[in-house]
Amino acid sequence: MGYSRTEKDRTHKRIVAIASRRFRESGLAGIGIADLMKEAGLTVGGFYKHFKSRDDLVAEAVGSAFGTWKRQTDAAATEGAPLSSAKLIDDYLNEAHRDNPGSGCAFSALAPEIARTGKRTRSLATEQIRNDIDLLAGLVL
Repeated sequence: MGYSRTEKDRTHKRIVAIASRRFRESGLAGIGIADLMKEAGLTVGGFYKHFKSRDDLVAEAVGSAFGTWKRQTDAAATEGAPLSSAKLIDDYLNEAHRDNPGSGCAFSALAPEIARTGKRTRSLATEQIRNDIDLLAGLVL
C-alpha cells in the first residue's frame, strides 16, 4: 500500500523543514542525509522518492528559510498594522534570533557556504537578497 499524495507532500515538507533548521544550526556539510532522514523518522532509501539529489534538498531547504521579512510584512498588512523598517531590524537584531540559528536568518548562518552551492541555491539567494533590499527600501522611503 502506497502513501497518498497528501501524505507524501506532508512528509516532503517535514523533511525540508528539518533540513532547513539543521543546515542553519550545523552548516550545509554539518549533517548528512542519513541523519536528516532518521530525524524525520524515515530511511535513507526514502530520500530519493522526494529529491533527485542532495543539492535539490539544499535548494529547497535554504529557499524555505528565506522570505521571513516578506511574511512579517504581509501578516502585519493583513492585520491592518503596517510594519516599519525599524521593527524588522529590531526583530532581526534580538537575542532570541541570535541564539537560535535553526530558526534564524539563513544568510547569517550559511552565507559562506551558499557561495559554494549549486546554481539553483545561489540564484535563490541572489533573488532573496534583492527582494529584501527592495522591501527595506520601500519601508524606508
